[in-house]
Amino acid sequence: MSKKKILVLGSNGFIGRNIVEYLSPDVYDIYSPKRQELNLLDTQAVESYMKKTTPHVVVLSAVNIKSLDENLIMYFNLERCSDHFGKLISIGSAAEYDMKNYQPMMKEDYFRKHIPSDTYGLSKFVISNDIESKPRNLVNMRVLGIYGKYEDYTRRFLSNNICRALAGMGISINRDMFFDFIYVNDFLKILELFINNETAQRNYNVCTGSPIRLSEIAQVIANTHDKDESVLIKQEGLNPDYSADNSRLISEFGPVEFTKLETAVQELYDWYKNHPNIEQICTQLREAE
Repeated sequence: MSKKKILVLGSNGFIGRNIVEYLSPDVYDIYSPKRQELNLLDTQAVESYMKKTTPHVVVLSAVNIKSLDENLIMYFNLERCSDHFGKLISIGSAAEYDMKNYQPMMKEDYFRKHIPSDTYGLSKFVISNDIESKPRNLVNMRVLGIYGKYEDYTRRFLSNNICRALAGMGISINRDMFFDFIYVNDFLKILELFINNETAQRNYNVCTGSPIRLSEIAQVIANTHDKDESVLIKQEGLNPDYSADNSRLISEFGPVEFTKLETAVQELYDWYKNHPNIEQICTQLREAE
């Protein structure tokens, strides 16, 4: 039996790199071209590549958070080639709901209630809206708060504070809030369900459905660290929740066993602690303080 061909786009990035590492080459034929091999902004190059490889599944995790144009060109260059692949899975974001108008436990039908005004959110909105517009071989995973190895430790809450702890800088929160984080390992298990199953809907919230206070997460990081670590909350009060309802996902695919926060934090902490460049990472954070 031939293996399913999976094309992962954006394999240099946080999510794409994790996807390529996770998918077993014993089960899948994995294609992960770099930009030099496939320029997603080149319409003819994309069409030629798709005709040549005819992947069963395309996973679009490539993104430029600063460019509306590039994100849309990449997507529509792929969308127009939908006859040459089995299915496209776009990695979306809750930014599609508009970050200025988040509500607690947003459901998929909250989409289009507000139009994002930021570059990243608007690009993801347009892509998601196009996927929603008609039934075809495209689906959007609207992911909330994904974290794990390879993320940007200079700005992502968990990795940044783990590295701050390792650098002896203390753990810092601008303002407390309830936040739904999903560990990248759990996201990958859900992605594999999307790879191997047809979906009834076009858009799915991908999250735990159980938001946690940032201060609670910070305390878990502090407890994981070898030394006593202070937690500084810079502003009083609470920011609006960042959370969504995952009942559509669960009702279709069944219950998901999410990794306990303490386990995930310990794994990520150990990964950074044993990172060959941890001293440079700590120095970089200290100098930026």
